[in-house]
Amino acid sequence: MNIRLTACFLTIFSLTACAEGPIFPGDRDVPRPNAFAPSIADERRARANGEQLSAEEARQRVDEFRVTSDSQLREWPVDTITYKRFQNPGQRAIYLRRALGRYALIKAKERSTGVALQRVRRASSIAAPSTAGEWWAGSIHRADLTLTEANRAVSLPEVVYDAVRYSNQIAAFGDLPAIRGTAIQEARGRFVPEFFAEVSISRENERATSPAIAAGAARSITEEEEAEFGVRSRLITGGEIALSQNFTRTDTNRTAFIPGRQTSAQTRVSLVQPLLRGSGVTYNDGPRRIANMDTQIATEEFRRQSEAHLLEVERAYWNLYLARAIFLQKSHLAGHGERLANQVSRRVEIDADPIIVNNAKSLALQWRADAVRAKSAVDNAEFRLQALVNSPALTKASIELLPTSAPNGSSRILSTEDTLDQIFQNRPELQQAILQYEAALLREGLAANESLPELDLILEYTGSGGTDGGSFAGAFDDEDNGAGHLVGLKFSVPLGFDERDARYKRRRLETIQQERQVLAVISTILAEVDVSANEYIISTQDLYARRQAQLAAQRDLVTLRDRWNDGVGEGQSIAIFSALLDAYERVQLSEEAVATARATREISAANLARARGVLLARWGLQTEIRNEIRNEPTYKLTKQN
Repeated sequence: MNIRLTACFLTIFSLTACAEGPIFPGDRDVPRPNAFAPSIADERRARANGEQLSAEEARQRVDEFRVTSDSQLREWPVDTITYKRFQNPGQRAIYLRRALGRYALIKAKERSTGVALQRVRRASSIAAPSTAGEWWAGSIHRADLTLTEANRAVSLPEVVYDAVRYSNQIAAFGDLPAIRGTAIQEARGRFVPEFFAEVSISRENERATSPAIAAGAARSITEEEEAEFGVRSRLITGGEIALSQNFTRTDTNRTAFIPGRQTSAQTRVSLVQPLLRGSGVTYNDGPRRIANMDTQIATEEFRRQSEAHLLEVERAYWNLYLARAIFLQKSHLAGHGERLANQVSRRVEIDADPIIVNNAKSLALQWRADAVRAKSAVDNAEFRLQALVNSPALTKASIELLPTSAPNGSSRILSTEDTLDQIFQNRPELQQAILQYEAALLREGLAANESLPELDLILEYTGSGGTDGGSFAGAFDDEDNGAGHLVGLKFSVPLGFDERDARYKRRRLETIQQERQVLAVISTILAEVDVSANEYIISTQDLYARRQAQLAAQRDLVTLRDRWNDGVGEGQSIAIFSALLDAYERVQLSEEAVATARATREISAANLARARGVLLARWGLQTEIRNEIRNEPTYKLTKQN
């Protein structure tokens, strides 16, 4: 009975080892919202585990980290010795993210990025010039502009939310985290206990070479029935444990078997535990942690791709707005050209020079052709927006899209609460880089373990019993009379630089590469913030300048038109009329420049939101896991209530 009690105890131990925290971590497998802010669960878990350093001690250690000199700024800001002292993964994450976050803020201050954002705040608080005098602003959403069979008014929020709902690109982006997430369960599956069973029936019928072999029979006949079943599992410590029960019944006429019908039973408990290579919770839980990080990386990639797609949707919307404005302006100019051509044609026999008539007709035809090309640009802008949004309501044939959202020049781009560290927290590219660095550190640690010599402890305990006849129960009860054990060690070590050492070296180089990648991403983000902030400021200033230029061109046109209508002296008509035609063109070009500046300002505001990592928050969007297709999980963007 002792052997069976021992077996049960070890089996329970196996199952418990597979079911505790490191294997089924619960919320640890849920992607963190950002890499700089450890979750409350991380903090709570760090305290509950009671390991070398508490979460508060982890914070204190991070607070001790200082970058005080220019030489230090050029170095990798993470102290790997300090990093490895934290035994709990959550504590390591806290240290890593805060050290990198502090470094990023120092670099941001070096570049004066905070000053640029302050300039944006001042610029965004200044209202854009009024649209008074921009006659086209109220006609852009006119339904009969392009004379199509049907039309649909669309606002910017509508196309953004329709893109979230219908875009195949965003849907495809959302499948990636779910695909990566299957690797977590795959890594867990290595530790799931396995039941095994095997049953066999064999019969041997051989010619007896001697009468003594088969008790005088001509043939030696042996029948054997064997059954084996049990449970085996891999432990989080790297060991393998197995509990098995074997039953064998033999019926033979061989004289060597006395009696000829026997039943045996054997219970075996075995444990193989690595002591060097492949040992430890850190090593064996490593694949799950890497899979978890890969899933988080994919989640950040979903955010990045979604932001990029929605940015393209906003650009497409304002490009449609601009294309329709330019079409209106060029159609308006073509109308002026046709009226002038008709006017001078009627005066040809009075005072109009034939040169003037020809110039007027030529320009009128050219301006009409420009309007036709502008109409084509409107169609292309519609096609672009339809493809990005993919809404059934927008993809109908011969439908005219009417943008109803006007440029909102008075909206604030930045709030007073915006800070530099929030930018680093919000950018998915930086979260990806940090997670990839964490994964590289972990892979390096796994490779270091794999480069160790192999030293395994082998333990085995067996109980054997048997009876005459065919009773399995009797054989099982007899096991306590035949107990045995085995204790051993297995050792091996390469006699040179083998593939494991090469793999460790490769992982070490990959870690160094990833360090540089994190620093490169920080520099890229800072550059994007600086550029987008500057572009927004310039676009605001450019809008004011373009508006003044438009007003000046309009005044010049009015002056020349009055002079032409009042009549000119002999010999001045050609020059005055040519100047009038040029003035019409300058007015149209200045109007186009104003419309372009307004659309550019809106696009630059979206670019700045993207650089700050708040484009999704700008629309109240957040990531959520849904089971929508074939009841399989996928990541979606949903609007916050």
